[in-house]
Amino acid sequence: MQIGRRNFLKLSGATIATVALPGTLTANAPEGPPIIDVHMHAYPAATPFPNPIVNPITGAKSPIRNGADHLSACIAEMKRHNVVRGIVSGGDGDRLKAATDWHDRDPDRFVAGAGIRGSADTPLPPLDTLRTAFSTGTLRVLGEVTSQYAGLSLSDPIYEPYLALAEEFDIPVALHTGTMPEGTPFDPCCRTARARLGNPGLIEEVLNRHPKLRINLMHGGWPYLDDTLAMLMLYPNVNIDTGALDWLMPRPHFHDYLHKFVDAGFGKRIMFGSDHMYWPDAIGLAIEGVESAAFLSEEQKRDIFYNNAVRFYKLPGVGSS
Repeated sequence: MQIGRRNFLKLSGATIATVALPGTLTANAPEGPPIIDVHMHAYPAATPFPNPIVNPITGAKSPIRNGADHLSACIAEMKRHNVVRGIVSGGDGDRLKAATDWHDRDPDRFVAGAGIRGSADTPLPPLDTLRTAFSTGTLRVLGEVTSQYAGLSLSDPIYEPYLALAEEFDIPVALHTGTMPEGTPFDPCCRTARARLGNPGLIEEVLNRHPKLRINLMHGGWPYLDDTLAMLMLYPNVNIDTGALDWLMPRPHFHDYLHKFVDAGFGKRIMFGSDHMYWPDAIGLAIEGVESAAFLSEEQKRDIFYNNAVRFYKLPGVGSS
């Protein structure tokens, strides 16, 4: 079970607080203009969570006990912060069903993605399954693709038919880039995982084989800044998201990293993502991480929080904020 290998589930001396039950958050009026979160994760309803689950940054204890509680808490947190759309992929178990279950619960709020890996413990789904899901609109994103955890880059031949299918149906790809939680290569699931495989520069041949493919470099390619900037410069069909960086990293470092992309002229290519994983309260922390960036204009914040995702994901029924 994936929760057990997340070392940052352990509390590191933080002051313990208790967060509200999901039902208590829905009574609060939404805060601020609409937001789209392009980096969310779902878990099967019966998936047990640690007791208690503790936010690794704030130390807050959560009352959620399973995947069903997690979904309710995430929806409550989204309503609280006026997160009107979420791109969600499964993070454990039956990943495709976990994502589609979220969409079925609130189809106007969630866009389901196909979380795939390609390792022995998380094999790639049948291509025909994805063809059907893409053609019917059940799944509208290929990703999060966690090839790095399988010890592979997206350029490996095993992903080629999946990328061709995504290009055929104009389905965007959301790719895990950058690094992974501490100790990942020592976990039995991921013995071949390596940091270097998260370098966004490794996808360049994919982009040339599939010139119409839209790719979101999740986690902003951190810490491979120069390689990520190079991909953005050369390939207009590439965007990045702020997932996990905006709440797990020290705030000054995240702001410094984000500032470099904005200074380089890529403010229209950055999308907000929380990558809240098991912690619904991380959605608010991630929003605060971007909102507190003093170097961003209000227009730039609206692009990151909303407008860039509308364009990249071609979201129907959502206009510019």
